Amino acid sequence: MDIEQVVNHDYCIGCGVCRAADPAIEIGLNKYGEYVANLNNSNIDGRRLASKICPFAENLNETEITDEIFSGQMQQEFIGRFSGLFAGYSLDDRELGSSGGIITYIIRQLLVSKKIDYAILARPRIADNIRGLEFSFDVVSSEVDVNSGATSFYYPVTYSEALEFIAKNPGRYAITGVPCFHKAIRLLKRQNPIYHERIQFQLGLVCGQLKSALYFEYLLRRAGVPTGKVESACFRRKDSKNRADEYFFEAIVQDNDSKKDIFRISNKQIGVNWGMGLFKPKACDYCDDVFAETADIAVMDGWLPHYVNDGRGTSLIVVRDKRLLDVLTGGREAGNLHLEDISAEEIVRSQQGGLNHRRKGLAYRLSLSTGKIPAKRVQPSSSFPLLFKFEQIIRLALRKTSRHAMVLQTKSGSGLLIFNVIMALQFFVYRIVQKLKRIFKTSTY
Repeated sequence: MDIEQVVNHDYCIGCGVCRAADPAIEIGLNKYGEYVANLNNSNIDGRRLASKICPFAENLNETEITDEIFSGQMQQEFIGRFSGLFAGYSLDDRELGSSGGIITYIIRQLLVSKKIDYAILARPRIADNIRGLEFSFDVVSSEVDVNSGATSFYYPVTYSEALEFIAKNPGRYAITGVPCFHKAIRLLKRQNPIYHERIQFQLGLVCGQLKSALYFEYLLRRAGVPTGKVESACFRRKDSKNRADEYFFEAIVQDNDSKKDIFRISNKQIGVNWGMGLFKPKACDYCDDVFAETADIAVMDGWLPHYVNDGRGTSLIVVRDKRLLDVLTGGREAGNLHLEDISAEEIVRSQQGGLNHRRKGLAYRLSLSTGKIPAKRVQPSSSFPLLFKFEQIIRLALRKTSRHAMVLQTKSGSGLLIFNVIMALQFFVYRIVQKLKRIFKTSTY
């Protein structure tokens, strides 16, 4: 599978790394609010080069890449290579972060210690769209600016502009991103010595799935935000009095009298199971990397019983680069980080839902697929219980239908009536499946 087949079969994740190989490739949002590559102006040579760094084209897989980069380290089937496993948080950055503020702490320390000159991280910015707001990768060089990217943004982003900046501006960079984005960066660094030299640190975020821009609009409508401009939004507003998995989506709107109105809705009130996969790009259903295996470090929420009860948030950490291991242990010795060792089994258990979907679920989805499909480390299989198979089929339908339903909704004014009517039957069936799982007290996996 080359990049043209990736795009034509809707496996493009919109990372934008292909533009570093061929600037004639354009990256833009499609009607579903997903970044995709446009190859119309690219020639055969450009596409050939771009195919070598596309994360869903026929390339080295994550295991082959990490065997080369992190050889000699410990290895676990799902986590990949690692030199240290921790649970903890930053005493200064925990409040702003989605979990323990570890990524924010690391970036700040790298800037302060002059180990990097710039960091690439996702931040909000003013946009020329109906809401006047979007979230995108930005370049920061001051430790003060790091806080603006301290939380999670469930919104499509692309490296396209950031990689252009790196090419034009010599220096040392740290770059944040989800697993498939980091794989693309590793492949780019193999092909282009400029990026290999300048991108010094890859900071990974464990990812369950990306979301389209339609998800942001869906949340705004669920929170009762009126049609029009939004001043700011937070997808993970913590409540330290509740559990870590009980948080709020929050939007701030300025009215005609310059008064700021705050709209909030909790994730429990939204009532949409994350596993449903609403507004998810198709590529996410064909990814087998949960722990950002090609990144120098992977950070995730502490979804374990002894951490989830602390609403202030705890991060779980898989570190691979010795320089970052030194940053963490130095922070612990200085009293800036609370860190405790954790086992590989606990790390895996914290992300079991995502692993189930991306390993056993992927095996079944691969068995259903016809035509071109990405090469994965998981082998196709249909040897699963009937309830499991039905759940996977419903999830595929939910992903696809939610995109079309929300497009129709956005063309028909405010509210979610049209969306809810279209999705009602599939929501009902999905809930029945979940209820059957509880009744029989068995996992579909």
